[in-house]
Amino acid sequence: MMRQLTEIELQEIRRSIMRKEISSAEILMEIHDHYISHLQEFSEEEFNEQLVELDQKFTYGYCHALQFRFIKKAKEEIHQTQWMVIRKYFCASRWLYLVVILVLVFYAAMQARTEEELGILLLSPLILLLIANIAFGYQNFKKLRPIKKTFKGIGIPINSSLALTISERMYFPILMAQLFVYVPKLIFSQIDLSPFLPAGAAAITVLLTLYTVSLLEVWKIKSKTALV
Repeated sequence: MMRQLTEIELQEIRRSIMRKEISSAEILMEIHDHYISHLQEFSEEEFNEQLVELDQKFTYGYCHALQFRFIKKAKEEIHQTQWMVIRKYFCASRWLYLVVILVLVFYAAMQARTEEELGILLLSPLILLLIANIAFGYQNFKKLRPIKKTFKGIGIPINSSLALTISERMYFPILMAQLFVYVPKLIFSQIDLSPFLPAGAAAITVLLTLYTVSLLEVWKIKSKTALV
């Protein structure tokens, strides 16, 4: 029969886990839950012995190997999920949605008279991404607050590995936009690109919009089951 651990025992578990210096909130809570569920099966007299056995199994190196594999898997999972979402936009059920975006963006680009107006068009998906990033950060802060409170004093920042992966992908469009805007000017410096700017700006805006919307949908999907 499982017993309720005392507060002193819970503190011992936390201190033991904190010595492993785990920064991934997901791995931290997985190991913490494993320790508790295992130790609840033993009496108070057996607690210290079982805690030592757990520490011998969950060594510093083993925990960091778990963390490394989880982070790698998280990046692959987010990448695959985003591509799955993007492919859905090209399915028959969503073709109208994609066509509307294309028509609106290309119409706005063709109406632009200056490079500044085209720049505003390019900024629109990035502004949406900035707002989403602020909301994402706040939501992640709320979800991590109880974990950080439990392991206060661990000495290293605790972060959600999935959230960090999504956050990194949120900054990627800024690099994409700079690449699309400045690289052609450097490569084709001797060519007048002004006739191609509206179509180019529209295409880049569509790509950035699809990327942004798909990433927001990934966040929505993962937020149901993960610390994001």
